[in-house]
Amino acid sequence: MTPDYSMMQQLLSTTLPEATPAALHGLVAGLLSSGAPDIDEEDIATLMQIQLPPVVGQLVAMLITSTRDQLQESDFSFQLLLPQDDAALVERIQALGHWCESYTAGFAAGFMQAETALGSEGREALTDIAQLASLSDEIDDDLDDEENDYMELVEYVRMAAIALFQQLAAADADANAGDEAAAFMAPDDEDHLLH
Repeated sequence: MTPDYSMMQQLLSTTLPEATPAALHGLVAGLLSSGAPDIDEEDIATLMQIQLPPVVGQLVAMLITSTRDQLQESDFSFQLLLPQDDAALVERIQALGHWCESYTAGFAAGFMQAETALGSEGREALTDIAQLASLSDEIDDDLDDEENDYMELVEYVRMAAIALFQQLAAADADANAGDEAAAFMAPDDEDHLLH
């Protein structure tokens, strides 16, 4: 289960004020989407260059588990951790910008495959998400027409994250299967011991 945004915000404001729920979730989702499935709260602390208070470490561990589970679901249930719809649109747009910025940083830190594994659509999606990181700098005073635009952007980012996760998880699985097949086919000598 994904933590509640406002409860998480209250916890972070007293224990780790430099972090936002959206940024933390973006970082976790970016790392997981990059093909780095075995991450933990220490990886997040290292990327943020901070020491996580124990209660925040537990929260991040829960966030990692729930995000991984959602990304693996075949029903596309993954959702971005953003303020509720009744929050001010400015706040939601800023949170989406923070999510995208952290997602890009997490993806870059965790991506260890050949760039060809991304494909042109994957590269385009990452570029789009990186560009959305500057959303909070471009908020207009007239927000009446921007509610629909915001919802469309959230949906685009959500589906792009799912697609990248599935594409790189499949590429990683194919690479591992290839390694296992090569090990199985290798001659049984001292240099090629089967495990």
